[in-house]
Formats: sequence, C-alpha cells, structure tokens
Amino acid sequence: MIKKIYLILMLLSFGLLSCEKEEPGGTATENVAGEWYVTFSLIDSDGDTTSAADLVQLGWFSSEKGIVRTFNTAANVPDKMYISDMATFGAGAKGASAISKYLCFNAPITINQSTGEFSTEGNDFVKNLEENYTYDPDDGWTESERYALIKILNGKITKDGGKQNNGSVDDSIEFDIYFDNNYDVLAGLFEYNFGVKIDHYHVKGIRFSGLTENN
Repeated sequence: MIKKIYLILMLLSFGLLSCEKEEPGGTATENVAGEWYVTFSLIDSDGDTTSAADLVQLGWFSSEKGIVRTFNTAANVPDKMYISDMATFGAGAKGASAISKYLCFNAPITINQSTGEFSTEGNDFVKNLEENYTYDPDDGWTESERYALIKILNGKITKDGGKQNNGSVDDSIEFDIYFDNNYDVLAGLFEYNFGVKIDHYHVKGIRFSGLTENN
C-alpha cells in the first residue's frame, strides 16, 4: 500500500514538472508588440501638417484616433515584425481601416529592440499586404494600382516614452508612412478636393490601455 502511494506521488510530481516545462513562453517581439492608440497627421509636399482633427472635418478620416497593431512574424525572430492599421486584424470589415478608408496598410518591418527603432527593409518600399479596397468602377483605376507598395521610416518605440490621459506612464510609438506612386489616385483626389498634395503621414501614439479614461 505504501509503495502504491509513493508511486502515485512520483507520477503526480512528474506530471507537475512536465506541465511547467510545456507552459508557453512569450514571443521574440513581446516587448515591442501590441496595440497602439495613435493619431495620424498628413504632411503635404511643402512640409506643412494637416492635423487629424482637420482631416476628420474634411471627411478624409472617420476618426481622429485609431488602433495600430505590431505583432511577430511566423518565424518569431526578434528583429522582424508586422505593423498594421487593423484593416484586416480586428477592426471591422476586411479592407476598411478603423481610421480611414484611404489608409489600409499591413507591412513587414525590421526592428532593433535595443533602440526601439524600426522601418521597412532597407528603408525602402515593400509590398503592402493590405490590398482589399473595393474600387468605384467609374474611377478608371484597377485594383492592382492601389496600395501596392508601402514605406515606413523614422519608426521608434520608446519604453515609458509617453503618458496616458490618467497620468500613468506607458510606451510610445512614432513613425512616418509613405505609399508609392500608385497611391497618387488618392493623393490626387485629396489635392483636387482640398488643394493639398499628400507626401506622407506622420503617426504618433501610446500603448493602448483599454481604459475608457485614456481614450
């Protein structure tokens, strides 16, 4: 009887040890991954800035702030990530950005976790993985001509680099985003309607806390 109890205890202890070993760990980019509550501002060809509030007033954006997500690649390596404006990942219909139907991006980036700096590979244009915008058949453009390439420069994630509305300190994010020449169909539309030619967007924000008081 004592031997049986001892055997059971041994089996239980091995089971507990095996459970501990199988406990999943974090991803290689967990320190810089997550959701970010950001504001997009438009930088025109003269270097002047149109604020998010003005973009909403003009009808170009649907909201002043929105969620951007950074997440690890399938390879789960520490220097590669994806960055998306949630058009595909969790913010409504596929191809419909939570911030503006004129954005919609999902791109691979290279990141140095020591400095927090990131950009698209070689600071150059890469394929925009978000190509789901539905065209107006009367606009004269084909679907392959929109959102084809994207470039992200001057990216930086700073630990404890910002403050939430409630005063708590949290990580911040900032970057510039460029669309390639095929994006000119939208840039031209903005220039035609508002007399401003788009050069790029500047994005700035803080880690999303989920608290209403920080929205």
